[in-house]
Amino acid sequence: MLKKLQNASETWVSRILLFIIGASFVFWGISGQNMAGSDVALKVAGKNISSVELEDEFKRQIAQMQSAMGGNINFNYKQAVQMGLLDQVINNMIYRLLLDAEAKNQGIYVTDEKIYEIIQNTKEFQDEKGNFSPEKFAYILEANNVSEKNFVDEIANSIAREILVNAIVSNIDPTNTAEILYKQKNEERIIDVVSFKVANEKITSTPKEEELKELYQLNLAKFSQPEYRKISYITISANDALKYKNIKKEDTDAIYKTMIEIGENIIDEVNGGANITETAKTFNVKKVDLPDLNVDGKKRDGNLFKDKTFTQKYRDIAFFALDENGISDVLDNGDNVMLIFVEKVFEPRPKAFETVKSELSKMWYENMKISQASMKANEILANLNKDEKFSTAVINVDKSANTSLNTKTGRFNNSFDANFLTKVFSEDLNKPFITKSPDVYYVAVVRGVILPTINEKDKAEFEKFKTSEQKNISDNIFDDYMSYLYNKYGVKRNDKVISRYYQ
Repeated sequence: MLKKLQNASETWVSRILLFIIGASFVFWGISGQNMAGSDVALKVAGKNISSVELEDEFKRQIAQMQSAMGGNINFNYKQAVQMGLLDQVINNMIYRLLLDAEAKNQGIYVTDEKIYEIIQNTKEFQDEKGNFSPEKFAYILEANNVSEKNFVDEIANSIAREILVNAIVSNIDPTNTAEILYKQKNEERIIDVVSFKVANEKITSTPKEEELKELYQLNLAKFSQPEYRKISYITISANDALKYKNIKKEDTDAIYKTMIEIGENIIDEVNGGANITETAKTFNVKKVDLPDLNVDGKKRDGNLFKDKTFTQKYRDIAFFALDENGISDVLDNGDNVMLIFVEKVFEPRPKAFETVKSELSKMWYENMKISQASMKANEILANLNKDEKFSTAVINVDKSANTSLNTKTGRFNNSFDANFLTKVFSEDLNKPFITKSPDVYYVAVVRGVILPTINEKDKAEFEKFKTSEQKNISDNIFDDYMSYLYNKYGVKRNDKVISRYYQ
C-alpha cells in the first residue's frame, strides 16, 4: 500500500511497535534543543497539537531512524530537519488526525474483542510458550509510561484509520487503464515526414551594412564585455566558535548556534558601515579575496576560476542576490558557515561595432538559413492543409529535401530527434504539423497507429506495469481524499511555533 498511506493510517502492528520497541526507551537521550512549552503548533479537525506533543513525536521518529540505521549513528535536530523528517512528522500527524475525525464521523467502530485479540497475538506480550502474559503486558506499558487506556485507544484509532483508507483505495482494479497506457507506451506510429537541416540551406544574398547595425543593436548584450564582480567570502568554523565562547567541544548544537551568532554580528557590523576586512580581523575569522569574476566563473584572462569552497551555488548568490557592498545571510557550508560580500561591481561594456562585424555577418547568415527553412516548412504545411499529397507538396517546394514516406517509428527510435518523436506521439491522425529541433525543421503527418498486443512474452512486464499503475492511481486518490478532508475539517499551522525547529 502507499508509503504515505501507511504512515498516515498505521496498522496496529506498526503502532504497537512504536510504543514498545526501543524508541520510547532512548529518545529522551537525543541531543537537541528543548521546545518545552504549551504553544499550539497545529490545530487539526478542532484538536490542538502542542509544541511538546510535536517535539515528542519528532524525537520518537529520530530515535526510530537511528535504530533503523544502526545504534552508532546519531542525528541532531538540525540534521533531522534538513533530511525532511520534521515535515514528514507534521504531515503524518495531520493525516492521522484527519482520518480519526472522518472515521468517527463515519461511525467506524472497533470492538473490544478485536482489540483483545490483537494484544493477545502480539509476540512482545507473550511468554516463552507463546501465551499472552498479562504481567509482561503491564510491565511494558508501565516501563514506557503508557496507560492501558491510551494504548487501547490508539490501537482502536489505528484500526479505524486502516479500515477507512482501505475502503477508499484498496479495491482499485487498474487493468483496463493500465492496458491502455501500456499499449500507448509501447505503440508505433506510421508517419510521412520531411526535414530541413538549417545548416544545409543555401543563402545567395549578402548582408547590408544597416542590417548588420540593426542586428548589433538587438544583440548588444551578446557583444559586450561581461559584468565582473570583486567578491570575497568569510568562513566561520567550529574552532572559531570555540575561541569566541567557552563551549564544550561535544556540544555541537551550541557550537553551531555560536557560528551563526558570529556571522550575524559580522553582518550587523558591515551593514553599519564597518570595513569587511577589518571586521573579519576583529572577529578573528578567515576572509578570502577572489579575483574579478564574471557570472560564468571566469577570470578576466578567460580562464575558469576554481575554488572548492566558493562553488557555483555561492557564485549565483553573489551575482543574483547581492548588490555592490552587499553581504549575504549566514550560509550553511557543511562543517562551516560562510558569508559572501560583493566589494565592487564592474558594469558590462559593449564592444565596438567594427570589432564584431564578422560575427554579426555569421549571425545574419544563420538567421537567414533559419528563416528560409521555416518558410519552406510552412509552405509545405499550407499545401498539405489544402489536401495536397505529401510527396507532391514536398517536391513542389524542395526536391532535395530529406523525405521519408510511411516511415514506421517506435517510441525509442534513435533515428529521429527526441523533440520530434514527442510531437509525433502527441499529435492526432492525419493532422499535419511543424516542429523544430535545434538544427532541423520537420513537417510530418501521422498516418497510422500500431498498438502492440499483450502476449505471454509481455505478460510479466505488463503485470509489473499494472502494479505500478495501481500505486499511482492509489496515490492520486489518497491525495485527493486528504485534500477533501483538509477542507472538511480544517488544518491550521502555527508557523511561529513550528519555525523554531528550522533555526
